[in-house]
Amino acid sequence: MKELNLALEMVVIYLQGIWLRRRYIIITAWLFCPIGWLLVFNLPPTYQADAKLYVETRSVLDPVLAGLAIRNDPSQEIELMARTLLSRPNLEKIARQTDLDITATNDQQYEQLIDHLKNGITLTSSGRENIYNISYSDPSSHLALKVVQETLNSFVEGKIGNASADNRKAAEFLDVQIRDYETRLIESEKRLSEFKKEQMSRSIGSEQDYYGRIEAERQRLADARLQERQIKSQLDNARMQLEGEEPVAFESGGAATSGMTSKYDERIRQLESQLDALLIRFTENHPDVVEIKNMIKQLEEARDTELSAVAQAMPSGFNGSLNQNHVYQELRLTVARLENELSAVRVIVDDSQNKLNELEEKRSIIPDIEAKFAGLNRDYELTKSKYEELVSRRDSIDLSVKAEQSSQEVQFRIIEPPRVPINPSGPNRVVMYTGVLIAGIVLGLFMAFARSQLQPVVTSALQLRTITEFPVFGMVSHTEKHKLLRQNRQHLFYFILLSGALLTGYTLFMINELVVGITSTQVWGWLT
Repeated sequence: MKELNLALEMVVIYLQGIWLRRRYIIITAWLFCPIGWLLVFNLPPTYQADAKLYVETRSVLDPVLAGLAIRNDPSQEIELMARTLLSRPNLEKIARQTDLDITATNDQQYEQLIDHLKNGITLTSSGRENIYNISYSDPSSHLALKVVQETLNSFVEGKIGNASADNRKAAEFLDVQIRDYETRLIESEKRLSEFKKEQMSRSIGSEQDYYGRIEAERQRLADARLQERQIKSQLDNARMQLEGEEPVAFESGGAATSGMTSKYDERIRQLESQLDALLIRFTENHPDVVEIKNMIKQLEEARDTELSAVAQAMPSGFNGSLNQNHVYQELRLTVARLENELSAVRVIVDDSQNKLNELEEKRSIIPDIEAKFAGLNRDYELTKSKYEELVSRRDSIDLSVKAEQSSQEVQFRIIEPPRVPINPSGPNRVVMYTGVLIAGIVLGLFMAFARSQLQPVVTSALQLRTITEFPVFGMVSHTEKHKLLRQNRQHLFYFILLSGALLTGYTLFMINELVVGITSTQVWGWLT
C-alpha cells in the first residue's frame, strides 16, 4: 500500500510538472496543428471507382460428368486467381492498358508506378458467396474508372485463358507420353511374342505344365511296360500251348489232300474279292488288276507248296483223309497277334522312354525360362496399364474441353459495373483534422514533460527529498503569495484563450469539410 501511495504521488508530481510547463503544450500545438491542417486542406480530392462481381462455380454438367471427365475445383481456382491478380505481370498489363506506363520516364518511376497500383487496387471477397469487390482511388475519376475496368477484365479473361491453356498443355503432354508408351508397348509385345515362339519351337510350356508332362510321360511309360509284361506273359503261354499241338489231324478214307486248308486261303479269298470289284470298273490291263492277279498267283503257288509238303509228310500207305487242326491254327494266330502287340507296345515303351529322357534333360532350364517369361510379362502388363491410363486421361481431357465449349464451368456475372461517384470519396479530412489535433496535443504534452524533467520545479517535499536525498524538516510558504496567484491566473487565462483559439480553428476546418465544402483550389482561385 505504501508503494502504491508513493507511485500515485510521483504521478501527481509529473502532472504538476507538465502543468507548470503548459505553455510548451500550446506552443507545440500551435506550431504543429495549423501546418497539419493546411496540409490536409490542400490534399487533392480522390475518386474511388468500384465494381462488384459474382462468380458462379456450379454447373449442371458436374453430376453428369462425375467420374468421366477431369473437373477441377472452380472455387479453388478462383481463389488462387484472386490472390495472384495483383501479381507483377497483371499489374504491368493494367498499366499498359490504362496508358499509365507512358507517364514513367525511367525505370525508377516505372517501379514506383507498379508499386502504386499494387497498393492502390483493392480486391475483397465476401466469402462463400463468391462476390468480389474491386476498388481503386485516384485524383482522376476517369483514370480510376479505367484501372478498375481493366482489373475486372484481367480477372475474367485470366480464368478463361488459364483453363484453355492448361487443358491444351495437359493434352500436349499426354500426347507425347502416349506415343512414348505406345512405342514401349509395341516393343514389349514383340519381345513377348518372340519369346513365346522360341519356347513353342522347343516344346516347352510353363513350369507347371512341364512337370505335368513329365509325370504324364512317366505314367505312360509305366503303363506301357506293364502292358508289355502282360503281353509277353500271354505270348509265352501261347507258345507253350502251340508246342503241344499237332498242325494236322489224320482221318481214314478220302484223298490225301482233300479238304486241306492253308494259311494262304483267307488272303487269296480277300484278293479275289478285290479283283472282282476292280474288274467291274476297270479292264484286265489296269495296273491294279494286273498287280492283284500276280499276288493271287504267288499266294496259290505258296499254298500248293505247303500242301505238297504236308502230303509228303503223311505216313506211307495212308488212305485216310487229312484235316487241318483248328486248335493249332488258332494258337498260331494268337501267337502272331501277341507278337504284333508286343512289338507295338515295345515301340511305345521306347518312344516314351526317349521323350522322358528329353524332358528330364530340359528340366534344369525351366526356372530360368519361367523367370524370363515372368519379367517380360510383367514389363508388358505395366506398360499396358500405364498406356491405357494415359489414353483414358487423354479422353477425359477431350471430354472436359468439349464440356467447357458447350457450357462454361465458371460464369462471371457483373453485379455492379465499374462506376465513380460524382462527389470525391477522399481523403477523409474529418479523421485527418482530428488526428492532427490529437497528435499536436500529444506532442505538446511530451515537450512539456521533457522540459519538466530537464529543468524540474520542486512542488513538494517528496520531490525535494527524492532529488537531494536530504531529509526535509518543514515547508515555508511564498512571501508574495497573492502576486504569485495572480500570475498563475493570468497564465491560465492565456492557456485557455490559446486553446480555445486552436479548437476554434479545428471547428472551422470541420464545418468547412462537413457543411460548406470549400476546396483549396477555390481558395487559391480567390487569392489569385
